[in-house]
Amino acid sequence: MPDPLAGQGGPRHAGALLASLLAEHGVRHVFGVPGGQTLALYDGILDYEPGLRHIAVRDERTAAYAADAYARVSGQAGVCDATVGPGAAKLPSGLAEALGASVPVIALVSDLPARLAPHRYRGAASQALDQQALLAPVTKWQASVPDAATMPALVRQAFREATTGRPGPVALFLPQDVLDGPAGGETGAGWQAVSERFGRFPAFRPAPDPADIEAVAAVLRQARRPFILAGGGVLHSGAGAELTALAQALSAAVGTTLTGKGSIAEDHPLSVGVTGTMGTAAATEAFAEADTVLLVGTKASSGATYSWSLPRADQRVVQCDIDPCELGRAFPLVAAVLADARLGLAALAAALAGADVGEPGGTGAGVDAARADWRARIIELASGWRAGRDSERASTEQPIAPQRVVAEVEALLAPGDTLVCDASLASGWGGVYLEQRSPGRRVLTPRGQAGLGYAVPAAIGVAHARPDQRVVVLTGDGALAYAVGEFATIAEQRLPVTVVVLNNRTWGWIRWYRRIHFGRAWQDDDFDDVAFADVAAGFRWAGERVSEPGRLGAALRAALDQGGPALVDVVTGAWQTPIAAHRRAVTDPSATAGYGG
Repeated sequence: MPDPLAGQGGPRHAGALLASLLAEHGVRHVFGVPGGQTLALYDGILDYEPGLRHIAVRDERTAAYAADAYARVSGQAGVCDATVGPGAAKLPSGLAEALGASVPVIALVSDLPARLAPHRYRGAASQALDQQALLAPVTKWQASVPDAATMPALVRQAFREATTGRPGPVALFLPQDVLDGPAGGETGAGWQAVSERFGRFPAFRPAPDPADIEAVAAVLRQARRPFILAGGGVLHSGAGAELTALAQALSAAVGTTLTGKGSIAEDHPLSVGVTGTMGTAAATEAFAEADTVLLVGTKASSGATYSWSLPRADQRVVQCDIDPCELGRAFPLVAAVLADARLGLAALAAALAGADVGEPGGTGAGVDAARADWRARIIELASGWRAGRDSERASTEQPIAPQRVVAEVEALLAPGDTLVCDASLASGWGGVYLEQRSPGRRVLTPRGQAGLGYAVPAAIGVAHARPDQRVVVLTGDGALAYAVGEFATIAEQRLPVTVVVLNNRTWGWIRWYRRIHFGRAWQDDDFDDVAFADVAAGFRWAGERVSEPGRLGAALRAALDQGGPALVDVVTGAWQTPIAAHRRAVTDPSATAGYGG
């Protein structure tokens, strides 16, 4: 981006210097809520419009969630800002999500003037708070900018920390007297090329050690029933083609974490869908039947591994990850590769080329026969799962089944559209019952912390990252209550966002958990009915409530055709869950243990 201040004597104040540093890194959007202490930054951003824009949201949590989602779909670091004290106190939810999901977010947090440091505790100075202590547990790195002269170096370091190695959120604390004061320091001359690189991720792709590749390949050559668990790191790396090629070479079943959904096309014969407690039966069975497991780009969390019960001790495990601290952290390994997912998977596929893997025809006839049987078994498991899923998705019951809602949404989504699911059961409905037929990040679920209220703010970030494409939000009524204020932001920006509410008038997950473990209800399990379509209309959205399955498709189509904000409030049943273990526990209390329990 050309510097609009070139030839004008440089930035007027340090806030303008900060804006120039953001532009230097290729930043195009900053999400935040203004405060008196951050206004110098806002003033500086005006110099760079329209190439750099500030998106004013209604809540700092929203700013962090929007920046997180923006980063996930754009491949650029997301940026958010918050003012000192109460603004900073709203950031932990979003930054914790980014930390857990390995998403690069730059949080610009204003602070009180340095001279007030002795008074920041217990609110002695207005809005004073120990912000660094507050945000330290939810950030990968943080620093306070002491003066304008050191600002360029610290901003550049923040982007380096966020986008290299395992990506993650960072925080920069900016005292008001620094932001408001003279710019000082040097500008971006000579830094543009390297800074733009650190503005996206992965900034660099570590190549694997050939010896490590050979060690992992040797294990995979011996596998008769290989299984690949692909996580969000595969999508971060853009390694879908390499993953698919390796799976085909191995005849390996491919399951993904919820965050890794889209690593492989889910209609591919080797795909078994999402693993874990909110996963498919095909993924559960294929994972359990495998003799060898490759973990790639995943932190192997409790949800994806059935509370770490899979892989078992009798299954051989190998791993590829960009973060050395992840290798062998959750499970003992036979071999490991430290590398970017794309380069690691490509190197493994090359090492296995021509080996006795994949289709019959090599010299190891016994292995080839086993692989052919395994491929047939994968297809059998996936076909069986799809048949059961499609039967559920064809439901005509009332209240409307969420499975039917997801099927109708899937039928209307264009290849470039994005589905953003909220936490809790909405992630399961969208992650499991919607089949994504092309690789790429087209379904977002918050699994870093799995906090309610993610989807609507995330849709704001996605809509700015993909301005010519539609965004669909799938949320429960409980989660939506966290974010209704952002309807105003979406309306003002005229964003192509359609919110689909699975309105069961209860805390769905809590209701199931209490039924299984305690056997009785609680006074606050259920809600009074909210007419969300009327709420949407108050924000100048198109809105419709649907209680009959036959009207659902037309209502969704009309909402998506609006070209702007729309909401479909779907009356769904309170006793529906995408979690198979919930259903088993109700019919057979002894089934609460084991895979998916």
